[in-house]
Amino acid sequence: RPCGAYVVRFRNLRSGPRSKKFLRGYGYEGGGGTDFNWGAKGFGEAFKRGLMDPVTTVGIAGFGECLPRWENYVEINPNVVDAYGIPVLNVHMSYGENERVMAYDMQDAAVQMMEAAGAKNVRPFVVPDRTPGFAIHEVGIARMGSDPKKSVLDQYQQTHDVKNLFVCDGAGFASTACQNPTLTIMTLCVRSMDHLMGEMKRGNV
Repeated sequence: RPCGAYVVRFRNLRSGPRSKKFLRGYGYEGGGGTDFNWGAKGFGEAFKRGLMDPVTTVGIAGFGECLPRWENYVEINPNVVDAYGIPVLNVHMSYGENERVMAYDMQDAAVQMMEAAGAKNVRPFVVPDRTPGFAIHEVGIARMGSDPKKSVLDQYQQTHDVKNLFVCDGAGFASTACQNPTLTIMTLCVRSMDHLMGEMKRGNV
């Protein structure tokens, strides 16, 4: 019986297939199931029998990294607040050429996998101009960096301008890969706390 599936990243690794057309890589998530044959032909008794012929479908969807670009940013709306009186965010976000090229590579590789697995009636599609936000992990808006003019946090997730403030979640990420970022967030948090303890012992915080 088909169930959930995950295909780990394989493109543009140190070893394995590479592409000269785009940076980074992607993975797939998917699943399948068996249902009535709602597309059965005919009518009457023949249609009823056709409905009972099980149809098994499998689908996978690609998830890739969106490269950080200066054109993508978030700002505080000066005029609109939410139900709690907190200013809402204006999100300026669009995909670049790297993401569009990657999307078509996702499609081609998915077709190859499906056909190699014996799938029939493979129907690929790609939506290169889909509005961002269809599938995301909530990270970013307080990027890490060494230049206070271009970043909010340093390498220890300590804010450049408020020395006793550490932001230990995914806010420091400028981008995120197709994998879940939780383990990376946890790892960075451990490093940040080790640094914080040292700074406290030295009396710097």
